[in-house]
Amino acid sequence: MIADDRTAVSVDQPLEVVRRFNEHWAAGNIGAAMDLVADDAVYKLHVSEDLLPVGGETVGRVNIEAGLRLARKQFDYLLYRPLDLVAKGNDVRHQVEFMYRHQASGELLSGRFRMVMRVEGGRIVRAEEYHDRAKVEAFLRLFAS
Repeated sequence: MIADDRTAVSVDQPLEVVRRFNEHWAAGNIGAAMDLVADDAVYKLHVSEDLLPVGGETVGRVNIEAGLRLARKQFDYLLYRPLDLVAKGNDVRHQVEFMYRHQASGELLSGRFRMVMRVEGGRIVRAEEYHDRAKVEAFLRLFAS
C-alpha cells in the first residue's frame, strides 16, 4: 500500500465545518448546510426583525432553518462568496461578498458582510452576521412589502 502524505482534515475542525457549511449554502443545498448546525444553535443577524423574519436572534436549528428558507424564497442568490476564513480556537471569522436579487421587486442588494461562527463538536453552535445595517434596512424599507 502506498502511503498518502496528504493530511486528512477532520470534519469537526472548525474551519472545515464552516467551509463545508458555506459550500452547501452557496450551492443552495440548505438541508446539507443545516446538517452542520447544532440543534440548540443561536443565529444572530444584526438587522431588524421587523424588516426581515430571520433578523435579530433566532434559537434552535429548526427555527433558524425556517427563517433562512424564507429568506431564500425572498431573494435569488446571484453571488455568495466567502472570503478570508480565519480560525482562532473554535471561532471562525470571515467576510462574504454577496449579490441578491429581491424577487418581488427585481432590485439588487450587494456588498460584503462579516460572519463569526463558533463550532463545537463538529457543529455550528453560534453564528453572528454583521451587515451594513443602515443600507440593508433602507433597502428592505424601500422594496420589501
